[in-house]
Amino acid sequence: MSEQLEFYKMTGAGNDFIVADNRGGAWSVYDLPALSAGLCKRGMNIGADGLILIENSMRARFKLRVFNSDGSQASMCGNGTRCAARFAFLKVIAGKRMTIETSVGILDAEICGGTDVSLRMPVRAEAPRAMMLRLQGRQISASYAHAGVPHLVLFVNDAEKAPVATLGQSLRWHPDLGEGGANVDFVQLKGPQGPHLIRTFERGVEGETLACGTGVTAAAWVLYKLFGKPSLQRFTVRSGRDLEVEIDEAGGTDLSVRLKGEARVVFRGFLSDESLTEALR
Repeated sequence: MSEQLEFYKMTGAGNDFIVADNRGGAWSVYDLPALSAGLCKRGMNIGADGLILIENSMRARFKLRVFNSDGSQASMCGNGTRCAARFAFLKVIAGKRMTIETSVGILDAEICGGTDVSLRMPVRAEAPRAMMLRLQGRQISASYAHAGVPHLVLFVNDAEKAPVATLGQSLRWHPDLGEGGANVDFVQLKGPQGPHLIRTFERGVEGETLACGTGVTAAAWVLYKLFGKPSLQRFTVRSGRDLEVEIDEAGGTDLSVRLKGEARVVFRGFLSDESLTEALR
Protein backbone atom coordinates (compact mmCIF):
# COMPACT_ATOMS: atom_id res chain seq x y z
CA MET A 1 0.00 0.00 0.00
CA SER A 2 1.11 3.54 -0.71
CA GLU A 3 1.46 5.62 2.46
CA GLN A 4 1.16 8.71 0.24
CA LEU A 5 -2.37 7.89 -0.91
CA GLU A 6 -4.27 8.18 2.35
CA PHE A 7 -7.98 9.00 2.10
CA TYR A 8 -11.04 9.45 4.28
CA LYS A 9 -14.39 8.03 3.18
CA MET A 10 -16.93 10.65 4.26
CA THR A 11 -20.65 11.24 3.98
CA GLY A 12 -22.63 14.48 3.96
CA ALA A 13 -26.13 13.30 4.93
CA GLY A 14 -25.79 10.37 2.51
CA ASN A 15 -23.82 12.10 -0.25
CA ASP A 16 -20.56 10.13 0.03
CA PHE A 17 -17.04 11.07 -1.05
CA ILE A 18 -13.42 9.98 -1.11
CA VAL A 19 -11.54 12.92 0.41
CA ALA A 20 -7.74 13.27 0.30
CA ASP A 21 -4.92 15.75 0.88
CA ASN A 22 -3.22 16.52 -2.44
CA ARG A 23 -1.14 19.50 -1.31
CA GLY A 24 2.02 17.51 -1.98
CA GLY A 25 0.79 16.41 -5.43
CA ALA A 26 0.82 12.66 -4.73
CA TRP A 27 -2.59 12.16 -6.35
CA SER A 28 -1.79 14.34 -9.37
CA VAL A 29 0.62 11.70 -10.67
CA TYR A 30 -2.41 9.83 -11.96
CA ASP A 31 -5.10 10.55 -14.54
CA LEU A 32 -7.55 12.07 -12.07
CA PRO A 33 -10.76 11.82 -14.15
CA ALA A 34 -10.05 8.12 -14.79
CA LEU A 35 -9.00 7.57 -11.19
CA SER A 36 -12.17 9.17 -9.86
CA ALA A 37 -14.42 7.11 -12.11
CA GLY A 38 -12.60 3.92 -11.11
CA LEU A 39 -12.41 4.54 -7.38
CA CYS A 40 -16.06 5.64 -7.18
CA LYS A 41 -17.38 2.46 -8.84
CA ARG A 42 -19.50 0.73 -6.23
CA GLY A 43 -18.94 -2.99 -5.74
CA MET A 44 -15.61 -2.86 -7.59
CA ASN A 45 -13.68 -0.29 -5.60
CA ILE A 46 -14.16 2.15 -2.68
CA GLY A 47 -17.44 3.44 -4.07
CA ALA A 48 -18.59 7.05 -3.77
CA ASP A 49 -20.45 9.91 -5.45
CA GLY A 50 -17.16 11.70 -6.05
CA LEU A 51 -13.47 12.25 -5.34
CA ILE A 52 -12.46 15.46 -3.54
CA LEU A 53 -8.86 16.68 -3.36
CA ILE A 54 -7.54 19.41 -1.08
CA GLU A 55 -4.77 21.44 -2.72
CA ASN A 56 -2.68 24.54 -2.00
CA SER A 57 -4.22 27.97 -2.51
CA MET A 58 -2.80 31.49 -2.68
CA ARG A 59 -6.28 32.97 -2.10
CA ALA A 60 -7.78 30.88 0.71
CA ARG A 61 -6.81 28.35 3.38
CA PHE A 62 -6.96 25.63 0.75
CA LYS A 63 -8.34 24.86 -2.70
CA LEU A 64 -10.76 22.12 -3.74
CA ARG A 65 -10.90 19.97 -6.84
CA VAL A 66 -14.10 17.96 -7.12
CA PHE A 67 -14.53 15.02 -9.50
CA ASN A 68 -17.87 13.31 -10.09
CA SER A 69 -18.24 9.55 -10.15
CA ASP A 70 -18.26 9.61 -13.97
CA GLY A 71 -14.86 11.33 -13.99
CA SER A 72 -16.11 14.79 -14.93
CA GLN A 73 -14.95 17.75 -12.85
CA ALA A 74 -17.64 19.57 -10.87
CA SER A 75 -17.62 23.32 -10.37
CA MET A 76 -19.33 23.02 -7.00
CA CYS A 77 -20.59 20.43 -4.52
CA GLY A 78 -22.24 21.61 -1.30
CA ASN A 79 -22.06 18.40 0.72
CA GLY A 80 -18.65 17.59 -0.69
CA THR A 81 -17.28 20.97 0.33
CA ARG A 82 -18.70 20.53 3.82
CA CYS A 83 -17.00 17.11 4.06
CA ALA A 84 -13.74 18.65 2.84
CA ALA A 85 -14.02 21.35 5.51
CA ARG A 86 -14.36 18.80 8.29
CA PHE A 87 -11.52 16.74 6.81
CA ALA A 88 -9.31 19.86 6.84
CA PHE A 89 -10.24 20.51 10.47
CA LEU A 90 -9.54 16.92 11.54
CA LYS A 91 -6.18 16.91 9.70
CA VAL A 92 -5.24 20.29 11.27
CA ILE A 93 -5.10 21.93 7.84
CA ALA A 94 -7.60 24.56 8.98
CA GLY A 95 -9.26 25.81 12.15
CA LYS A 96 -12.96 25.79 12.99
CA ARG A 97 -13.54 28.67 10.57
CA MET A 98 -11.93 28.56 7.16
CA THR A 99 -11.96 29.90 3.62
CA ILE A 100 -12.04 27.53 0.65
CA GLU A 101 -11.12 28.27 -2.96
CA THR A 102 -13.52 26.63 -5.42
CA SER A 103 -14.27 26.99 -9.12
CA VAL A 104 -17.17 29.30 -8.26
CA GLY A 105 -15.26 31.56 -5.87
CA ILE A 106 -14.05 31.74 -2.28
CA LEU A 107 -16.45 30.15 0.19
CA ASP A 108 -16.34 30.10 3.98
CA ALA A 109 -17.15 27.15 6.23
CA GLU A 110 -17.51 26.67 9.95
CA ILE A 111 -17.26 23.55 12.12
CA CYS A 112 -20.34 23.82 14.34
CA GLY A 113 -19.61 21.07 16.83
CA GLY A 114 -20.05 17.33 16.60
CA THR A 115 -20.26 16.37 12.94
CA ASP A 116 -22.16 19.46 11.77
CA VAL A 117 -20.60 21.84 9.26
CA SER A 118 -22.06 25.10 7.93
CA LEU A 119 -21.08 26.39 4.48
CA ARG A 120 -21.83 29.66 2.74
CA MET A 121 -23.24 28.69 -0.66
CA PRO A 122 -22.58 30.54 -3.94
CA VAL A 123 -26.21 31.35 -4.72
CA ARG A 124 -26.75 33.98 -7.40
CA ALA A 125 -28.67 37.01 -6.11
CA GLU A 126 -30.94 36.91 -9.15
CA ALA A 127 -34.43 35.53 -8.56
CA PRO A 128 -35.14 31.95 -9.66
CA ARG A 129 -36.89 31.62 -12.99
CA ALA A 130 -40.29 29.96 -13.44
CA MET A 131 -40.27 27.70 -16.49
CA MET A 132 -42.74 25.66 -18.50
CA LEU A 133 -40.92 22.82 -20.24
CA ARG A 134 -42.37 20.78 -23.05
CA LEU A 135 -41.52 17.10 -22.83
CA GLN A 136 -43.03 14.25 -24.82
CA GLY A 137 -46.20 16.16 -25.61
CA ARG A 138 -46.87 17.52 -22.12
CA GLN A 139 -46.06 20.70 -20.23
CA ILE A 140 -44.05 20.51 -17.00
CA SER A 141 -43.99 23.43 -14.58
CA ALA A 142 -40.64 23.96 -12.82
CA SER A 143 -38.30 26.59 -11.39
CA TYR A 144 -34.68 27.15 -12.39
CA ALA A 145 -32.12 28.30 -9.82
CA HIS A 146 -28.33 28.41 -9.61
CA ALA A 147 -26.59 27.33 -6.39
CA GLY A 148 -23.06 26.98 -7.73
CA VAL A 149 -24.47 24.54 -10.28
CA PRO A 150 -27.82 24.76 -12.11
CA HIS A 151 -30.92 23.09 -10.67
CA LEU A 152 -34.42 22.51 -11.97
CA VAL A 153 -36.87 22.32 -9.05
CA LEU A 154 -40.22 20.53 -9.38
CA PHE A 155 -42.88 20.38 -6.67
CA VAL A 156 -44.68 17.04 -6.36
CA ASN A 157 -47.52 15.65 -4.22
CA ASP A 158 -45.66 12.47 -3.26
CA ALA A 159 -41.86 12.38 -3.32
CA GLU A 160 -41.82 8.62 -2.77
CA LYS A 161 -43.68 8.07 -6.03
CA ALA A 162 -41.81 10.72 -8.02
CA PRO A 163 -40.28 9.31 -11.25
CA VAL A 164 -36.78 10.49 -10.37
CA ALA A 165 -34.92 7.95 -12.52
CA THR A 166 -36.99 8.43 -15.69
CA LEU A 167 -38.28 12.01 -15.61
CA GLY A 168 -35.13 13.21 -13.88
CA GLN A 169 -32.97 11.79 -16.64
CA SER A 170 -35.15 13.27 -19.38
CA LEU A 171 -35.26 16.75 -17.84
CA ARG A 172 -31.57 16.73 -16.93
CA TRP A 173 -30.70 17.16 -20.63
CA HIS A 174 -33.71 19.29 -21.64
CA PRO A 175 -32.63 21.71 -24.42
CA ASP A 176 -34.19 24.70 -22.64
CA LEU A 177 -31.64 24.27 -19.83
CA GLY A 178 -28.67 25.02 -22.06
CA GLU A 179 -25.38 23.25 -22.57
CA GLY A 180 -24.56 20.92 -19.70
CA GLY A 181 -28.18 20.66 -18.58
CA ALA A 182 -29.05 20.77 -14.89
CA ASN A 183 -29.66 18.70 -11.79
CA VAL A 184 -33.33 17.91 -11.18
CA ASP A 185 -34.97 18.14 -7.74
CA PHE A 186 -38.36 16.69 -6.77
CA VAL A 187 -39.73 18.43 -3.66
CA GLN A 188 -42.76 17.54 -1.52
CA LEU A 189 -43.70 20.42 0.77
CA LYS A 190 -44.30 19.80 4.46
CA GLY A 191 -45.55 22.93 6.20
CA PRO A 192 -44.05 26.43 5.90
CA GLN A 193 -40.51 25.43 6.96
CA GLY A 194 -40.39 21.68 6.51
CA PRO A 195 -38.73 19.38 6.82
CA HIS A 196 -39.71 19.04 3.17
CA LEU A 197 -38.97 15.79 1.35
CA ILE A 198 -36.51 16.10 -1.54
CA ARG A 199 -35.03 13.71 -4.07
CA THR A 200 -32.38 14.72 -6.62
CA PHE A 201 -31.20 13.37 -9.95
CA GLU A 202 -27.59 14.56 -10.13
CA ARG A 203 -25.61 15.20 -13.27
CA GLY A 204 -22.09 13.78 -13.13
CA VAL A 205 -23.44 10.86 -11.12
CA GLU A 206 -26.22 10.46 -13.72
CA GLY A 207 -28.62 9.06 -11.19
CA GLU A 208 -30.28 9.72 -7.86
CA THR A 209 -28.05 10.40 -4.87
CA LEU A 210 -28.96 10.05 -1.21
CA ALA A 211 -28.45 13.78 -0.68
CA CYS A 212 -27.59 16.91 -2.66
CA GLY A 213 -26.47 20.07 -0.88
CA THR A 214 -26.82 22.37 -3.88
CA GLY A 215 -30.25 20.81 -4.51
CA VAL A 216 -31.69 21.67 -1.10
CA THR A 217 -30.11 25.13 -1.41
CA ALA A 218 -31.74 25.72 -4.79
CA ALA A 219 -35.10 24.49 -3.49
CA ALA A 220 -34.89 26.80 -0.45
CA TRP A 221 -34.05 29.76 -2.70
CA VAL A 222 -37.04 29.01 -4.92
CA LEU A 223 -39.36 28.72 -1.91
CA TYR A 224 -38.08 31.98 -0.44
CA LYS A 225 -37.96 34.14 -3.57
CA LEU A 226 -40.85 32.80 -5.64
CA PHE A 227 -43.28 31.59 -2.99
CA GLY A 228 -42.54 33.89 -0.04
CA LYS A 229 -41.65 31.08 2.37
CA PRO A 230 -39.55 31.75 5.52
CA SER A 231 -35.81 32.29 5.21
CA LEU A 232 -35.06 29.13 7.22
CA GLN A 233 -35.97 25.87 5.49
CA ARG A 234 -35.32 22.24 6.44
CA PHE A 235 -35.22 19.26 4.11
CA THR A 236 -35.21 15.50 4.61
CA VAL A 237 -33.06 13.96 1.89
CA ARG A 238 -33.26 10.44 0.48
CA SER A 239 -31.00 9.02 3.20
CA GLY A 240 -33.49 10.15 5.84
CA ARG A 241 -31.10 12.75 7.27
CA ASP A 242 -31.94 16.45 7.45
CA LEU A 243 -30.19 19.47 5.94
CA GLU A 244 -30.91 23.09 6.81
CA VAL A 245 -30.70 26.20 4.63
CA GLU A 246 -30.79 29.72 6.05
CA ILE A 247 -31.06 32.80 3.81
CA ASP A 248 -30.06 36.31 4.82
CA GLU A 249 -30.32 39.10 2.25
CA ALA A 250 -28.98 41.73 4.70
CA GLY A 251 -31.36 44.42 3.48
CA GLY A 252 -30.78 43.50 -0.14
CA THR A 253 -27.16 44.71 -0.19
CA ASP A 254 -25.61 41.30 0.40
CA LEU A 255 -26.78 37.71 0.15
CA SER A 256 -25.78 34.95 2.54
CA VAL A 257 -27.16 31.45 2.03
CA ARG A 258 -25.79 28.85 4.45
CA LEU A 259 -26.13 25.08 4.18
CA LYS A 260 -25.80 23.12 7.43
CA GLY A 261 -25.79 19.42 8.23
CA GLU A 262 -23.66 16.43 9.09
CA ALA A 263 -20.29 15.74 7.48
CA ARG A 264 -19.26 12.43 8.97
CA VAL A 265 -16.19 10.20 8.67
CA VAL A 266 -17.10 6.64 7.64
CA PHE A 267 -13.59 5.22 7.58
CA ARG A 268 -9.96 6.09 6.90
CA GLY A 269 -7.65 4.07 4.68
CA PHE A 270 -4.77 3.87 2.24
CA LEU A 271 -5.21 3.11 -1.43
CA SER A 272 -3.89 -0.38 -2.20
CA ASP A 273 -1.99 -1.21 -5.39
CA GLU A 274 -4.85 -3.52 -6.35
CA SER A 275 -7.43 -0.77 -5.92
CA LEU A 276 -5.29 1.67 -7.92
CA THR A 277 -4.75 -0.85 -10.73
CA GLU A 278 -8.47 -1.67 -10.91
CA ALA A 279 -9.43 2.02 -10.95
CA LEU A 280 -7.12 2.83 -13.86
CA ARG A 281 -7.68 -0.25 -16.02
